[in-house]
Amino acid sequence: MGAVSALTLLGLLLTARVALAAGALPSARLAPSAQVQARVQDPERLAPFGLMLDAGVPEGAGLSVSFRPRREVRLHLGATHNGIRGGARAGLTLLPLRGWVTPALTLELGHAQPADARSLERRMADRTLPPSPSFERVGYTYASALLGFEVQAPGNLTFFIRGGFSVMELYGPGMEKLDEPFRDALAPEEAKPWRLRSTRPTAKLGLLLSFG
Repeated sequence: MGAVSALTLLGLLLTARVALAAGALPSARLAPSAQVQARVQDPERLAPFGLMLDAGVPEGAGLSVSFRPRREVRLHLGATHNGIRGGARAGLTLLPLRGWVTPALTLELGHAQPADARSLERRMADRTLPPSPSFERVGYTYASALLGFEVQAPGNLTFFIRGGFSVMELYGPGMEKLDEPFRDALAPEEAKPWRLRSTRPTAKLGLLLSFG
């Protein structure tokens, strides 16, 4: 009787062990997917692409496409508009730390082409537009260095604010090709080509929508 009881107890123990092992298998199979889901929900997950909208000086409003090849580096390329004409801009941002709030160093290069003689003539001939030919014939190239911080919000949104300085070169081409009536409307010094280099403070704020 004792032997039968011992065998019965051993059978029950083995049955319980097999049942526990069978119950553990589904969770083991689900573990990788759970890890994938955890990675998807991780706020620190790298989203390599993005659309960046910002406003500041000297370039005005900007819309750029960004690419983040590494967690510490983000590249961007896009267009700007200063209220008079459009331009182009490229840059990189260094993000040395992780977290919801992180410092950022941004370096940028930008350029806006001045209006040519024909465009300026059309602009001066349109009496419905405000008289600002002097501003339209000014082009500029700039290099900026900015320090700031970024705040990551839910929904892959990042807000940023930056400040620093820009080295700018403003220039105006000669307007000798203007037709005489339009050339007479300019001051003598405005008709001559010129260049001016200066360093000035710069600041901007904006947001970035990341995806990918």
